[in-house]
Amino acid sequence: MENKSNDLEFEVLGYTIKLKPNEENSQSPLEIIEYVRERAEKIQMTNPSLDPGQIAILIALGLAVEKKNLEEEFRSNVETLQSSAVDALNFIEEVSPTSL
Repeated sequence: MENKSNDLEFEVLGYTIKLKPNEENSQSPLEIIEYVRERAEKIQMTNPSLDPGQIAILIALGLAVEKKNLEEEFRSNVETLQSSAVDALNFIEEVSPTSL
């Protein structure tokens, strides 16, 4: 059975959310909740007629776009690094004297 005494309760968009602190995550649940709340407030300010569910969907879509962009940027950076490493190795092999 799980010990639920470590769960933290937060209210976001009128919903009560229970989160467990995660040692693997560098951010605390409070930091994550505050980030979501800030995004929700920005959306509510520009679109006050939206209900909480619509705001939640817009937040989720925005986070998905950010995640996909970060993944693509990471992939591109890894490919650039690999290419640079191959170029550097080729250069070293060209300028190094051949061993017998």
